[in-house]
Amino acid sequence: MMEENLQQGYPRILFFSSQHCMPCKPVEDKLKRINISMFGKKLRIDKINIDIQENRELIQEYKITSVPTLIIGETKLMVHIEEEDIIDAVLQAFINSVEI
Repeated sequence: MMEENLQQGYPRILFFSSQHCMPCKPVEDKLKRINISMFGKKLRIDKINIDIQENRELIQEYKITSVPTLIIGETKLMVHIEEEDIIDAVLQAFINSVEI
């Protein structure tokens, strides 16, 4: 899944949220702002609303224990997510995708 966007040069971001998650909206706003201002809307952000009954396999696969959670490359960010942390994770995903 992640490799698909790295081939296009941009990491995919998995954004785990839920319908009643109060801290998720500010994180979503930060993601949108960063994507527009720094990456020209080229980051692929997949928002996944967590429902224990419907997404059990996905929750287990990515070891989601709380929302909001972002998975960017090899980095997992949870709960109190700052813009700098998102930017650092995206840049690290770029670095990790470059073959030397």
